[in-house]
Amino acid sequence: MSIDALLFAQAANITNWMTPVWLISLGTTIGFMLVLIGIAKIYVAQKIGFLNRVAGNPTLFATFGILTGLVYTGLFVAWYIWRYGRAAMNESFYVGMLLVLGACLLLGFGVWKLASRKMQGELKGLLFDGFLAWLNRICVAMVVFAVTGFGLAAFDGFGIVELVDEPMEFVQSLARLPFTGTFDREFEIAPSPRNHSGDPIEVSFDGNELRMFSVMSNQRLELAAEPITADLAISQVYEISESTEPSEFRQRADGKGPIPNEPIDQLYVNNLGDKPATVSLSYTLMPLYAEASIVPWIALSVVVVYFGYLTLMCLFPKSAAIAQATFKTEICQPLYLLVLAAGLAFVVLSIYVPYNTFGEDIKMYKDSGLTLIRVLAIFLAIWAASKSVAEEIDGRTALTVLSKPVGRRQFILGKFSGISLAIGLLFIVLGIWFVAFVAYKPIYDFRESSKGLAEWTDCYNEAIHVIPGLFLCFLEVLIFVAISVAISTRLGILANFLICFSIYVLGHLTPLIVQSSLAAFEPVQVFGQLVAIVFPVLDHFDVQAAISSNADVPVAYLTWSVIYTALYGTVTLLAALVMFEDRDLA
Repeated sequence: MSIDALLFAQAANITNWMTPVWLISLGTTIGFMLVLIGIAKIYVAQKIGFLNRVAGNPTLFATFGILTGLVYTGLFVAWYIWRYGRAAMNESFYVGMLLVLGACLLLGFGVWKLASRKMQGELKGLLFDGFLAWLNRICVAMVVFAVTGFGLAAFDGFGIVELVDEPMEFVQSLARLPFTGTFDREFEIAPSPRNHSGDPIEVSFDGNELRMFSVMSNQRLELAAEPITADLAISQVYEISESTEPSEFRQRADGKGPIPNEPIDQLYVNNLGDKPATVSLSYTLMPLYAEASIVPWIALSVVVVYFGYLTLMCLFPKSAAIAQATFKTEICQPLYLLVLAAGLAFVVLSIYVPYNTFGEDIKMYKDSGLTLIRVLAIFLAIWAASKSVAEEIDGRTALTVLSKPVGRRQFILGKFSGISLAIGLLFIVLGIWFVAFVAYKPIYDFRESSKGLAEWTDCYNEAIHVIPGLFLCFLEVLIFVAISVAISTRLGILANFLICFSIYVLGHLTPLIVQSSLAAFEPVQVFGQLVAIVFPVLDHFDVQAAISSNADVPVAYLTWSVIYTALYGTVTLLAALVMFEDRDLA
């Protein structure tokens, strides 16, 4: 086979593999552009006299910070209602809003702190040093990848390969996202006379975006997209029976059903009953590529990471200085690079491992990949906490740091933040790498089982559904960062590893232990209750079953997991502060 033929044969596989990765890079590009716009606004605000003096006036700072935070919260609520409707505002939404409100208020104060005159010289250092320096490199690489996708598509991949087919259609689908969703209407129709062409009902949608159409009526109806005349084919008319349950119709992909693939502004309805009909009409619209919905979530994540980091760094400068130093120290350690290299190698090599699961190898691949990343990150967190906290205390380095205007609380919080940032960078790099090769796994499996060519949607579904699992693994590791920092205030590295290993095992077995506590044996009851109260319930962060079946992990579940991590991490850090407060450093 010639080289040209080989390249042409590979082109479809490469495009299908790279399309999900390109969508992630597009979201990163949009988020990075929003970050640059936000930073430009901050630089402008720093040059305006009144704005750069707000942070120096306690009254103005408190007022403007609260108002800005409330504005951000209001914008989020407006977007949520617009995107998901008022029906989605359930109990979980209001609980999550407490978290959103706190984050928005923190961001509101952070924006005014960043705009202060004092931050004019420090903002550049935050942006191009430490954690953000590495994040900038990753974002720039993703931007280059996204732009390359547009460029190759414009020239048909130069006859060799494209990263994505028709990227502008994805952009158009992205622009249509705010105008899609499920829409409901209710109206009444009087009994129609014989040979009536139908009463017009005002609607507004594009048949290309219509996915589901449902009608419920207490009378028999006829419904069509054109006037109902004798010339209209029967296949162009919906017949709805009298029922208390909605009649559902799926739009045909070829547009040859009653609803054509074109803009529709009126529907025509005939009431065939002898009484007025109460009609409930519901239709679901989705853009041509519904998969583009991942793009705004990726963009939002980039914005939150950037401005969340900048906010914390400027609001807590003493802890931030320790966090920056700890982060730089940890990522320069040979062990950090070794763990990163091991994770990257495992993700690639384990694709070719035969799991003997009768066509379900990808489930084992995702499960083993998530477990490995989590275990490597926990190992690195324990090692970093022991080296950064325990050894600095034993080596009197902590005494030198605390002799400066830095309190013990700032020391512990700074160490926790610095290690968390190092772990966060590890997750970002390994996460992107893992998602990319999860997208490749269906292509490899299809080829090995002689099933032909895997579609890009297959790759997308497998890759995108693993992202919540990565996020939950990161939350679990954050709990271990807090635990290992607390242990390191009193004990060394060996004890730290043994205790954290025991907590890891018991934390994942907590549900089983609690169920065993229902037994009549009293010591089992006491032990089960003790484990449930003291140890973290790590099984909450294990959603491999949902990820393996490509089931969506609800946003409410992720929100509760964040709240649980914040509460348990806070209690653990308070315990660390108590243990470190009376520790003799001399």
